[in-house]
Amino acid sequence: MSAPLTKSQMAFELPKLSYIDTSWEEPAVQSAATPVREHGIASWVAARIGAFRAWRAQVRAMAELANMTDRELFDVGLNRGDFGRIFNDRLNRDLLSRGRQL
Repeated sequence: MSAPLTKSQMAFELPKLSYIDTSWEEPAVQSAATPVREHGIASWVAARIGAFRAWRAQVRAMAELANMTDRELFDVGLNRGDFGRIFNDRLNRDLLSRGRQL
């Protein structure tokens, strides 16, 4: 005899992360934009705000990936061991060097 299941026990919610941003996936794809050099306190503050926003976006993306099941990660071609490579540019140096050789 099996226990009755409720509809809420059968519900499946899709993760909010629908794709992996190519800037994290393949650093060689990024465009080589030249930064605008401005002087003064305003540019320093703008740079810090930009760095903070980028950090927050990265934290949100890491949280979304961490909330995914192993099967969902497999469906997008990742596993939990890939997280460090996605979010750490130092671990992507081999990808960058391969992109320059092609």
